[in-house]
Amino acid sequence: MNFTVVLPLLASLVSLLFTLMVFDQFLHRRRTYQIVWTIGLFLFTLAAFSQFLGTSQGWSENTNFYRLWYIAGAIGTSSFLGMGTIFLIAPRHVAVTVLSVLIIAFVTAAILVLTAEVNLSALSAHSLEEITGKGYPSYVRVMTPFFNIFGAGFLAFGALQSAWVFWHKRIKLYRVISNLFIAAGAFTASSAGVITRFNLSGSDAFSLATLLGVTLIFVGFLISIEVFEEFRVPFTRIVFKVRTHEPEKVAAQ
Repeated sequence: MNFTVVLPLLASLVSLLFTLMVFDQFLHRRRTYQIVWTIGLFLFTLAAFSQFLGTSQGWSENTNFYRLWYIAGAIGTSSFLGMGTIFLIAPRHVAVTVLSVLIIAFVTAAILVLTAEVNLSALSAHSLEEITGKGYPSYVRVMTPFFNIFGAGFLAFGALQSAWVFWHKRIKLYRVISNLFIAAGAFTASSAGVITRFNLSGSDAFSLATLLGVTLIFVGFLISIEVFEEFRVPFTRIVFKVRTHEPEKVAAQ
């Protein structure tokens, strides 16, 4: 079994289910952070699936897979996941301003990626370079750290901050567990980029870190009542379980 091909496919399936469930929650609750997270998760799905297509068919056979992977994965995913967290922890007017800047930056970056020349010699069929940005010129690659640090940073920071606040107040302890899973997922997914950037291991390690990262974030979201108040078949009225918020407990003095 070629895990280089299978792992991205599994990651895309997990992410697609995750995306549909969060979007379904948005349709019922209309929370801004939910639609922003939906965008980030959908971009992750596109990135993982394009990685599956690229590794199974060869990146050099169709550079569109590589362009889609770079736009959705290297630039978009963490940015919009982190942006969703900003809507949770920052005043709305601040979050809206940051989102406006992010959209402009993302569109600009996407145009540069789509119009840049791809170095096909860097896209060998079964090498570490198949899942890095080395196929693009430096003016494209220099953008990605800003998007990733912004997105992964806010996703992890927001999760850890929330975990500490709820632990310190001894209220909604499920939020502590939920946010620790989200933070672990953010760090794990970020490690995938470190693996490829510094040639620490093969592409299987990158794919495994990606799959594990999205799975941990998914588990964290499932634990959180704020994200999943109901469990049901997406886009239907078939409800499996409805959860209620636990009463807040005052910490002992």
